[in-house]
Amino acid sequence: MEDYIALYRKWRPEVFSDVVGQDSVVKTLENSLTSRRISHAYLFAGPRGTGKTSVARILAKGLNCQSGPTATPCGQCTECQTIREGTSLNVVEIDGASNRGIDDVRELRNQVQFAPVNANYKVYIIDEVHMLTPEAFNALLKTLEEPPRHVVFIFATTDPHRLPPTILSRVQRFDFTRFTAEAMVERLEQVAQDHGFEADVDALRLIAMHAAGGMRDALSILEKCAAFANTITTETVAEVLGVAQQEQIDAFAESVLGNAQRQALNIIDDLYNQGRDLTQFALAVIARWRQDILEANKEMEPLRLAAIEQFSETVREMRFAMDPRIALELAVLKVTAGSQGVPAELDRLEEKVRTLEAEISKLQSQLAGRSAKASKPSEPAERKPEIPGANDEARSAFVLKVWPEYLKRLRDERLVQCEAFLKEGRPVGVEGQNVLIAFPRDRGFHRASIEQDSHREPAERVMSKFMGLRVYIKCMYDDEIEPKAAAQEGLQQTVEAGSAQAAVHGAKREVAEEKKAQSKDVSPATAAEEFLKASMETFGGKIITKPKEN
Repeated sequence: MEDYIALYRKWRPEVFSDVVGQDSVVKTLENSLTSRRISHAYLFAGPRGTGKTSVARILAKGLNCQSGPTATPCGQCTECQTIREGTSLNVVEIDGASNRGIDDVRELRNQVQFAPVNANYKVYIIDEVHMLTPEAFNALLKTLEEPPRHVVFIFATTDPHRLPPTILSRVQRFDFTRFTAEAMVERLEQVAQDHGFEADVDALRLIAMHAAGGMRDALSILEKCAAFANTITTETVAEVLGVAQQEQIDAFAESVLGNAQRQALNIIDDLYNQGRDLTQFALAVIARWRQDILEANKEMEPLRLAAIEQFSETVREMRFAMDPRIALELAVLKVTAGSQGVPAELDRLEEKVRTLEAEISKLQSQLAGRSAKASKPSEPAERKPEIPGANDEARSAFVLKVWPEYLKRLRDERLVQCEAFLKEGRPVGVEGQNVLIAFPRDRGFHRASIEQDSHREPAERVMSKFMGLRVYIKCMYDDEIEPKAAAQEGLQQTVEAGSAQAAVHGAKREVAEEKKAQSKDVSPATAAEEFLKASMETFGGKIITKPKEN
């Protein structure tokens, strides 16, 4: 009784003509063997299941075939047969993941000195070479740079970016690409026909889609489906893979775009109860919307783009969620909640609402000022400062003056976090529609927090009400302030003391100057005392007398 061989092993290509989907790689290697321009080291890089190790073995056959080096190894000589069976003494396959230390590389360096046995080359195939340690790479470097003439290294890796530049510069690199869906379906049809499997073309396409460009994965799925049912259909593939059927994907995609929340949520619940993979289901729905856009279906295209963006973010969350069903249901609710209009139209409506709110706030302030003035004509009415014009300097002074009141307004509107973050910074001026806020370098967390949309947007909304026009908050560090903005720092004392206290201080200074002007007969000593007294009243403090020296 013959031992059963897995499909991906049985259908592993034995010659270059059997390799599919890697035409540029195959052609270059064939020309290299034909012209006998053999490199001492090759690097095969690409996703898993794209034929890197298989092509490495074919290259080894071409190098050591009794008629080689040749691009068409015979497959009948002793060396070709032992390479195919994995028993050749001249072709050594090493797993880089389990032989990654410096001691393993030192042993390899000792072995390369021995000549091949009845062959042209001694070939070392190191799979997953990126798993070697930095020390192991350093130990391999000298041998890789100047190996013996009879040695050829073939490295295979899925992560070439993890290899040191010193290694990459000493190898001839070949990039393997994912197989196209058409090439995979053609190969699967050939395998199914050879083994007598009854398989629908749609089922093979579904297998190719879930294999994600890896031929080995596709053959493994086909083998599993053949063991599950005599006839391979899309339902068979969906059952084996634990994914949703295409009818469910189409119905869900249309329900979300059609704002049918209940129907979409029921589909999620059914899939969850059936034990389906909800992450794969979400990816399939995204692929369906993407295909609709590629087919130039302009109807509801903005909503499809918004749905793709939302579901892509949800897929990342589902990978770490305790219950992925909840994350997917929330995505449905978010998309359907915004499906009544185009996002651009929503933005315009929100802008109009903000403008109206600012106008209403301005009118309310003016009415409150007039009412207070009419009821108490003898007392100065307390009102908001006038809205400045289009001058940046006037707007800067206005922002600095109302800053304490603005922070209080944030607190009154329960935007406590926004207030806490902004209190760590300070306004330094206005440029156009941008209110500049400076933070110390050690307050980077507060700057990053207020720059988040969830905090920045409500803070901008309240400031827009104060300014009477749409403004935006722009954050920076103290050492990044431009000269124009730095000129406003002289007004910071007004912000720190509060607008009311600044007004009192200004009145006191005017009174002191008037008294000084009227006291023409006062002596210089008395004038100095009066100046010190007025300064202490305005700014606070005390006089410290320097002790006399002995």
